[in-house]
Amino acid sequence: MIREERIPIGDDILPDDAARYFAVLYQVGKQVLSANSTAELNDLALSLVFDCIHAERGVLLLRDTTSGDFEPRLRRSRDSGSLGAEEIQVSRGIIEEVLSGPLGILTTDALHDPRFAGRESVRISNIRSALCAPLCVDGEVLGLIYLDSRIDTYAFTRSDLELLNSIANLIAIRSKQETLRGQLTEERIVRANLERYHSADVVDAILRNPKLPGIGLEERDVTVMFTDLSGFTPLAEEATPARVAELLNEYYTVATSAIFEHAGTVNEYMGDGVLAVFGAPLAHPRHAANAVRAAVDLVHGVRRNPVIGREALGLHVRIGINSGRVVAGSVGSPHRLKYAVIGDPVNVAARLERVGELDTITIGEGTHSRLPPGAHACEDLGEQRLRGRKGSVRAYCIRP
Repeated sequence: MIREERIPIGDDILPDDAARYFAVLYQVGKQVLSANSTAELNDLALSLVFDCIHAERGVLLLRDTTSGDFEPRLRRSRDSGSLGAEEIQVSRGIIEEVLSGPLGILTTDALHDPRFAGRESVRISNIRSALCAPLCVDGEVLGLIYLDSRIDTYAFTRSDLELLNSIANLIAIRSKQETLRGQLTEERIVRANLERYHSADVVDAILRNPKLPGIGLEERDVTVMFTDLSGFTPLAEEATPARVAELLNEYYTVATSAIFEHAGTVNEYMGDGVLAVFGAPLAHPRHAANAVRAAVDLVHGVRRNPVIGREALGLHVRIGINSGRVVAGSVGSPHRLKYAVIGDPVNVAARLERVGELDTITIGEGTHSRLPPGAHACEDLGEQRLRGRKGSVRAYCIRP
């Protein structure tokens, strides 16, 4: 008579096997917790079941996150070590039977088991006895552990299946922990990189929707800000490279803090200047007002800074701001991409920075028209001829 069993994970073990069962699981638990990586854990999984269950061959299958299929990761023989794909294949019928629960299965004579009638892989492999248990956490099947014997019928018992299920549970929990740990590490790295250029709220939004700053270019309404640290170039000619880097880092810190405080993005550091964008990659209804407030804070920040300000080195800041429609997105070659904003408003902002006075903010008509009435005292500078442009631009000056 063929003994066929389908045992729910966590079913009560047989009393006679209780002492051995818990002793084995105690040792297994310690070893699983000591694994230092997913690869080590996978290798440990098959080693542990061979130590505990007298199987001839074993396969560890893991779910491919893209296709959803269960792919063999390790194939082992108790006697000869690693096996090739041509030496052992796990029957699709056995996999389907386990996944239909998901429950662990035991077959004591697979060749005559009605559940696998007509399964060519079982017949060709001449499988006599087989065990298979899912690596399952909170209803999610991460993989399968499969054991078989081509020599003995009745090679496995119900207690073997119970033990395999319990080991599979421990492996699954630890595997899930490793996956979550890897995801957290990856997110921390991504967040750290994003925080170099974006404010905290922009970073949070990007992480919630990673497609926001995508490769595709799109038209956006933004405000662009260019800054320049006046007096820095002659100072740098006399200073050591280390001193120059120290002063630039101090300035970048002041500028970045002001930009981030008002939901801006540092698009690029350019020598002693900074290019910032407001309204991209995340749209903001008050991007022009945010840019001006950031510029005011930046002027005050440089003026009061004990390292680079007036009282220290006598450095001054000059800022140009303009608003309008641009193309925003990732540009470059397949080997190196960067997020950029392209369009006439960007060029105008750069030119406005060069015509402004020290410690002032020069804004274009595009920015002025987007500011709330009376928000800032704006001095009308009239039409300005900007280098490289055929037409004139209406400009305004804000004196913080």
